[in-house]
Amino acid sequence: MGQQSLIYSFVARGTLILSEYTEFNAYCVVSVESIGRQVPIAFLERIKEDFTNKYGGGKAATATANSLNKEFGSKLKEEMQYCVDHQEEISKLSKVKAQVSEVKEEMLKNIEKAFDRGIKIDNLVDKTENLRFQAQDFHKVGTQIRRKMWLKNMKIKLIVLGIIIALILIIVLSACGGFNCGK
Repeated sequence: MGQQSLIYSFVARGTLILSEYTEFNAYCVVSVESIGRQVPIAFLERIKEDFTNKYGGGKAATATANSLNKEFGSKLKEEMQYCVDHQEEISKLSKVKAQVSEVKEEMLKNIEKAFDRGIKIDNLVDKTENLRFQAQDFHKVGTQIRRKMWLKNMKIKLIVLGIIIALILIIVLSACGGFNCGK
């Protein structure tokens, strides 16, 4: 049948169940509307825990219809009476459980966020280290290129200076008519 919100159904006449159906392990209680939801839910939680502790996996797996009425019927009656007699206590307890559940959920979210932040911080630290190493490499390569460019520039200046000196010598020698300038 798949995942559905209808778990258990029955047709009854008075206290006699005429027909019932479920695909699941079902714990069911019927209550008057004025009692609210907290008391029936608390009752179901208590019954489920008691039943699981007493029959979990063993006798419950092989029991036939209504075969546990003698053993567990009195427990159902006792728990129903307790829940009716202690409605305020159960309501307060349910509210506290709900608050604890809310706080727990919020704490789990906060822990998850902190964990995500921790991972992000670790990633940032790694990226920062990589950037630092890249900056050092960049500085080193920049210094090497600057030196090469300075040497190249000096070579060009020396070549230009040599050409200028050679031109001056040529001009001076040609103006003097050779090497007889001084006579």
